[in-house]
Amino acid sequence: MPRKVIIGLKSLERLGKEVKYLGGSSKILIVTDKSVKSAGAPEKAVNILKAEGFDPYLLDSAEPEPRIEVLEEMSHFAREGGFDIVVGIGGGSVMDTSKLLAASITNPGNLCDYIGPNLVKKRGIPTICVPTTAGTGSEVSQFAVFTFDNKKRTCGSPNIIPDVALVDPMLTISMPPNTTAGSGMDALAHAVESLISTEANPLTDAFAFLAIKLVLTYLRRAYFKPNDVEARYNMSLAATIAGVPLCNAKMVIGHSISQTFGPAYKVPHGISNAITLPYVMKFYIPAACDKLAQIAFENDSGAVHLANREAALKSVKAVKTLADDINIPASLKDFGITQENLPKMAEDVLLNFPRPNSPIDMNKDDVLKILQWMYKGEI
Repeated sequence: MPRKVIIGLKSLERLGKEVKYLGGSSKILIVTDKSVKSAGAPEKAVNILKAEGFDPYLLDSAEPEPRIEVLEEMSHFAREGGFDIVVGIGGGSVMDTSKLLAASITNPGNLCDYIGPNLVKKRGIPTICVPTTAGTGSEVSQFAVFTFDNKKRTCGSPNIIPDVALVDPMLTISMPPNTTAGSGMDALAHAVESLISTEANPLTDAFAFLAIKLVLTYLRRAYFKPNDVEARYNMSLAATIAGVPLCNAKMVIGHSISQTFGPAYKVPHGISNAITLPYVMKFYIPAACDKLAQIAFENDSGAVHLANREAALKSVKAVKTLADDINIPASLKDFGITQENLPKMAEDVLLNFPRPNSPIDMNKDDVLKILQWMYKGEI
């Protein structure tokens, strides 16, 4: 986890204090993208830091699903700039970009050299992440995802965990409904998949169950009433909380599937996870029945007298109903994916994103079964 996690309304105003806490002396690199910049938070951050005597530079060339070519250009600028601290303000891609830029300043080579686990050998310069969405958990995680050879690749290292997570739910109010839906379901997927992982433990489970409760309670409200501050606060809380088991227990085959068809068919990460999640839950019932049942026991008073398997299925249906209610596309067919695409997709899932922490040793037929369920769009 980061050294500090701060969650509070209007907590962006503490940015100058946190930069001082990290020992920033002068030059601060603020990383964002153009859409977030237009919403105003990065400019506000610039003014806050200038008022504290710092010299911030605003770099707005981050992009969704960042391409390695763009990251390398930004990395060259960061290395040449003599910056003390990196501040990432934006969604998951912006925060991932910020973590990689900070690491590139203290580590040699190109960013593609960091693909895989534990290849970043030194801590980057101090990093503060300020999320403007509520879902990715990048502000507390050891992962950064980018696009290389038209495929999603992951850098995973404790050395890129931000030093400070500064979570201001007020920054999420401007999210459009589809982003609210996708990012919220992404947080739910982090929590649920972490429960299933063989690397889960009582601490990560506690975080996961709390995040699940918050998402099931508040995501519909945040989607249908964007200015509902209580809902926005609790969804930001859920996203950050779910980032802890994401980082420590890790994900199972659901994220492997979503990271395969998402980039190939231009489906945003949160939406691809939302489509995948209920079917992955259904698949894992034989191996994780008790935990999946516990989701129903904690969130549906009508489930208390059910047997564990029935309760687990009730949890699956609750997640699918939530996705339907917030207008998540129903099936893979909605993105032009055909049944003929599925076998190759199943092969790519296992080749590019194996999950040794899965409680079921996955083979092509297993993944294909899940993809066929997703293709039909029916639980």
